[in-house]
Amino acid sequence: MKILEMFGEPVSNGGQESFVINMLTHMETSGLTVDVLTPYYCDNAYYENIIKERGGRLYCLNLPFEPGKSRFNLLKPLKKFLRENAYDVVHIHSGSTSVLAEGAYAAKRAGVKKIIVHSHCAAEKITLKHNIVKFIAGFVLNRCPTHYVACSLVAGQSKFSDKIVRDKLIILKNGVDLNTFAFNGGVRLDMRKKLGFADDEIVLGHVGRFSYQKNHAFLLSVLKVLIEGDAKARLLLIGSGETMDDVVRESRLQGLYDSITFAGNVNNVNDYLQAMDVFLLPSRFEGLPIVGVEAQAAGLPCIFSDKITDEVNLTKNVCYLPIDGDSAPAWARQALSFSALERVDNAAVLKESGFDVNDTAEKLRQIYLS
Repeated sequence: MKILEMFGEPVSNGGQESFVINMLTHMETSGLTVDVLTPYYCDNAYYENIIKERGGRLYCLNLPFEPGKSRFNLLKPLKKFLRENAYDVVHIHSGSTSVLAEGAYAAKRAGVKKIIVHSHCAAEKITLKHNIVKFIAGFVLNRCPTHYVACSLVAGQSKFSDKIVRDKLIILKNGVDLNTFAFNGGVRLDMRKKLGFADDEIVLGHVGRFSYQKNHAFLLSVLKVLIEGDAKARLLLIGSGETMDDVVRESRLQGLYDSITFAGNVNNVNDYLQAMDVFLLPSRFEGLPIVGVEAQAAGLPCIFSDKITDEVNLTKNVCYLPIDGDSAPAWARQALSFSALERVDNAAVLKESGFDVNDTAEKLRQIYLS
């Protein structure tokens, strides 16, 4: 069986790519050949090697990636690729409704028998534009896909019609490797030493693409409140992306740069989570963020934006706070409170809640084979 994992974004270090790689490395793939396609580029050699090691190929169409602009330039190259490469299953991953529709239409025209559309993200807010795009895309999404998947209910509701959500939606939880992410005191000491963190330094952590969605500017505001209040605090940022230069520039202007560690893209996020004291995710919108599950698997207390679904509230030490107005002081106070907590083992709780990657991988495998 030939399977294509199709992305609507570049293959970098985002949550969608992490999900697919997690599936590839934990799924029983005998009898399956899994390829990966992005209309854009890949800047993650580690992921590319994993795909190749498991007998698959990574295809990059090298179109210009222009966030916020129209994606309708994808349709023609996607149709061409799928006509020239036969697949039994096409699994389309995107936070964009229009990309899901274009991918499904191209796959249907190419004669693909099983077409899975997978929503990984909710909308920032329900605007007139969102409803228009959803309505137009619905003509395709109601007819072309054979399976509808989402990481959470709110992510499904954001992309699909009420009837699809009610009758056909499959919630596929963003499972993580609970053993790999479990708290490890030795790794924590090693990582903090490697990164140059003092024992009494409060390390606020974040993992995510530098983008409008992830709201890094808010993290600077929280750090500034803490430092002005004489807290010995540091911000550890994992990732890269289109707004990174702006965040670096702003951190210098505010005199915060020396209190921030920009780690860039890393392939051992689990180790970096060990070095943190509190995990912050002030996103403007999300589906069900894998990093939020990973942080809890590492035993970290977490502060999430109130724009994020409460479906990711899986353990005791989770707090939701607003990101509107002057809310940075509330985040700073909560971070100080959380930083005093002992790390806990959340593996049993997360497994019981269905967030073990092995369970997720087997569920997806059964979708492919059904």
